[in-house]
Amino acid sequence: MKNAELIEALRLNYIEYFRLFHGQHGTRTHVDRETAWIVANGPPGNHILRSNLQAEEAEEKIDALISRIRTLTGGIRWLVFPQDRPRDLRARLKRRGLSTGRGDFWMFRRLQQVPAERHRSQLRISPVRDRPGLRAWWTASALGFGMTQRAAQPWYDAFRRRGFGPKVRITNYTGYLEQKGVTTATLILAGGIAGIYDLSTLPDQRGQGFASALVNHILEQARQRGYSYAGLQTGEAEQFYQSLGFRTGFQEEEFFWAAD
Repeated sequence: MKNAELIEALRLNYIEYFRLFHGQHGTRTHVDRETAWIVANGPPGNHILRSNLQAEEAEEKIDALISRIRTLTGGIRWLVFPQDRPRDLRARLKRRGLSTGRGDFWMFRRLQQVPAERHRSQLRISPVRDRPGLRAWWTASALGFGMTQRAAQPWYDAFRRRGFGPKVRITNYTGYLEQKGVTTATLILAGGIAGIYDLSTLPDQRGQGFASALVNHILEQARQRGYSYAGLQTGEAEQFYQSLGFRTGFQEEEFFWAAD
């Protein structure tokens, strides 16, 4: 796959991730051929993820979208991708007073050869297959991200509603030391790519290779499911993922709309 194809595949995967949250805790998502967005007014945030507008209609459509968002929230993060249209979308957004920023890195790697897992033999990696397993994942994930369980409730509810099973396209994984979850992540198979999300490790268990082992395990699971590429989004862990064979293919270009 070419870089532009990988970016678009991961965007579709990303949209699938955010659709998990629709309808809960006041979260609204919208996905069609022209636009995709989520408004949560809290975790996992407010984002516009697709803008595919015909140039002759773009002014009207942009204003209509902002008007719709205004009824739901006071601010949103508008991501602009290489495939977005019209081609002068950035200039049109700037004319409306949206501020700009540089966002997270999108990274990719092929899955023909996944490194052998190297970690302490006592680390046991298990997919979440039931609600008790999800609660263990949720507890460890919240601790890893420094969140209270109340703040992390949207993730628990989203994955609980999604269901469990060996053939589902969205699977949570937990790495255990004895019976304690110490590292967590999520695999989403969508858009023709394996997306990795929400990787975390408990603060007192970091630096021991547990997160690397979990990522490599997930990559191998995706490879066995027939996927050839994996992708992820990261802010400050670019070098960590480079050590696992990922390369940077894109840096988010952000615009921010805020109500007057």
